[in-house]
Amino acid sequence: MKRTLSKIAISLLFVLTFIGAVFSTTYPYSFITANGAAEYESDVQRNYAMEVAAIVNRERAANGLPVLKYSDELSKAANTRAKEIQSYFSHTRPDGRSCFTAVTDMGIRYRYIGENIAYGQRSPVEVMNGWMNSPGHRANILSPNVEYMGIGVAQRNGVYYWTQFFASADGLTGEVITSDEAVQTTVTTDVTSTATMAVTTSVTSSGTKSCPNYNFKLDILRELLKKYGIDLDELLR
Repeated sequence: MKRTLSKIAISLLFVLTFIGAVFSTTYPYSFITANGAAEYESDVQRNYAMEVAAIVNRERAANGLPVLKYSDELSKAANTRAKEIQSYFSHTRPDGRSCFTAVTDMGIRYRYIGENIAYGQRSPVEVMNGWMNSPGHRANILSPNVEYMGIGVAQRNGVYYWTQFFASADGLTGEVITSDEAVQTTVTTDVTSTATMAVTTSVTSSGTKSCPNYNFKLDILRELLKKYGIDLDELLR
């Protein structure tokens, strides 16, 4: 009983302390600012990212959809995810949070977002072919609800890891990447075994999440309360 009362008291304290900040027009915390170009580990990976972006826009144009702007901010988040899926291939991050927290961690407030991930494909053309032939990935690439894309590319032990974020969000900037601007790059790797080919064709996944009423500050409060074992959604029911 004492434990229950203590939990309720802590809940009320946090709710009363942060409720004004949650529903106000100002932010109670400072967030990491996403400035500067997206960071890739090599020129090859950057060129690959540009080529993936160009193919995305070519596919969208061919399907009568507006082209997307390549966002450095989203690409930073995508590169974070490209490194994470090297050890944990999932739309859940290694720390147990949603893949989309890689975006919100940077202070980006999205209205709509989707993620594609893949690994083992050896070129932008190969990974895009795989994604475009998978209904879930294709839906993300051809979504009419997004304006920006972020491309992540990483390599480990000769294997490439690929990520895409597609989002509609305030405050993002970007540029349209076309085939003329993308550098065609060919890289030979030592990973050509049949086991790798099996992984390439079967181990891909897609995720999408629509957030028309997304409240970034409310999520901050939710995460803070979670550290104390308090479920904000349960309290508000």
